[in-house]
Amino acid sequence: MKRGGIWRKLKKRVAVLTAVFVFGCVGRTYAAEECRLMQISIEEHKLISYVECGGKVEGAEAQVAQSACENVEVIRPEDISVHTIILLDNSLSVSESNRENIKSILKQYFQEIQKNETISFAVFGEELLFLIEKSQNMDEMLQVIEKLEFHDQNTYLTDYLYEVLDKIEKDCQYTRLIIISDGVDNREVGITKDELMSRLGEISRPVYTIGHIYKDNSDELKNMFALSRVTGGQEFLIEDYEDLNQISAEIHNLTNIYLVKTDIPQNVMDGGKKNILLRVHTESGDAEVTGAVSMPFALVEDEPVLEDKKESETIPEPTPEPEPIQETEPEQEVEQKPIPEPIPVQEPESTGVETSKIIGIIVAVAAAIVLVVYQKKSKQKKKQLEANVSMPQKEPEEDVTEILDGRYLLVLRDRDNLERIFRYPLDNHVIVGRNTDMVQIAIDYNLTVSGQHCEFYMKKHRFFIQDMNSANHTYLDGKIVTGETEIISGSTIRLGEVEFSVEIMPI
Repeated sequence: MKRGGIWRKLKKRVAVLTAVFVFGCVGRTYAAEECRLMQISIEEHKLISYVECGGKVEGAEAQVAQSACENVEVIRPEDISVHTIILLDNSLSVSESNRENIKSILKQYFQEIQKNETISFAVFGEELLFLIEKSQNMDEMLQVIEKLEFHDQNTYLTDYLYEVLDKIEKDCQYTRLIIISDGVDNREVGITKDELMSRLGEISRPVYTIGHIYKDNSDELKNMFALSRVTGGQEFLIEDYEDLNQISAEIHNLTNIYLVKTDIPQNVMDGGKKNILLRVHTESGDAEVTGAVSMPFALVEDEPVLEDKKESETIPEPTPEPEPIQETEPEQEVEQKPIPEPIPVQEPESTGVETSKIIGIIVAVAAAIVLVVYQKKSKQKKKQLEANVSMPQKEPEEDVTEILDGRYLLVLRDRDNLERIFRYPLDNHVIVGRNTDMVQIAIDYNLTVSGQHCEFYMKKHRFFIQDMNSANHTYLDGKIVTGETEIISGSTIRLGEVEFSVEIMPI
């Protein structure tokens, strides 16, 4: 049974009355059947809309601006792919009793994970740290919860939620967030609550919030629960529940989420933001919801290219060219008759003398060229000998990063456990990460390392490292790796919480 019944009833009434996305991304219902737009995005030239309806959806119509959409398809809840991202505040503002309550809620949720759902799980305080990424492995999730620790630290939810929204902005599967904290707080020079609310309106992803009482945190809880009301999610106060399994059961319920997929009319694909109208047909009537999304650009250059091709294909009409050849042939025959007359001119005698002179000149020029080439080659040999003598003076500056010849071996040593040494030849790209099936060097003993975390490779006789969009980033000598970054033997890298010394040696 629930406690705090007045609070719960009031929340539900507010949720029903505000079945709207505040910033123009989710519209209101115009029929008795309650419907609302939960998420909207673009996949190539398709409009992807997720709608929550109280009854079974039998069909839908769609309109972008003033243009009707074609090929409207409705996909049932059991066929929808779901990605749930859980963000947990693991600071000491969570009391001892609520730490156990939170672990209990998470265990129950993981044990009931659905077949079409993947889980990402992160803790946040002064840093955001992903411990699980898009996983369906229940055993892995339960192990993470067993090892969960809480630390004395500040929490900056606004910054990290904003960061996560940027990552999932282009995801077209149904993506939702679950936030477990004692409220919303932000850095003095970080993302503000207003900026976060505006971003939630632009991206439109449902947010579920699970809060708990800690000292006098009523204002912080109100700010956090507002995230759910703005995005069409749900809010839960742990102290309102005697049976915490009810929280997990309510979040798991996705039986009313439908995917409406449709083609985008070509005439509206101009890169601008357009209003969307969905008319949903349900068992008990029709409902209309509205939203807004930025359009892609249509490729309108296809037709001119085809016209150019046709023109180029018709150009080969200069076939009449053989006709002038036939016309000149008779003229050549007429000219061939007087040709024997100039033959008596005795030019061959003079040409014989001239050709002998020319041959002599050619021989003299050739001899001169050979002499010049020989002199140049001898000068080049002298320069090479001088360069070879001076080369050893430059080697100490270039040997650090430049490859002179042969193969090289990449060696990574765990700085916390020197017995863990990883070696792999640097013949091609060497990928490092936790997924043993997709990497050359597997770091499978720490959950803060991503499946494919970073890669090493050689380019233009130098060594480089690059991050592969890892959740917890790659650091080289204490600095975050944001792109292709040169690395030398003796450097230190950090993948999540694991730190390695790097050696690159010839083999």
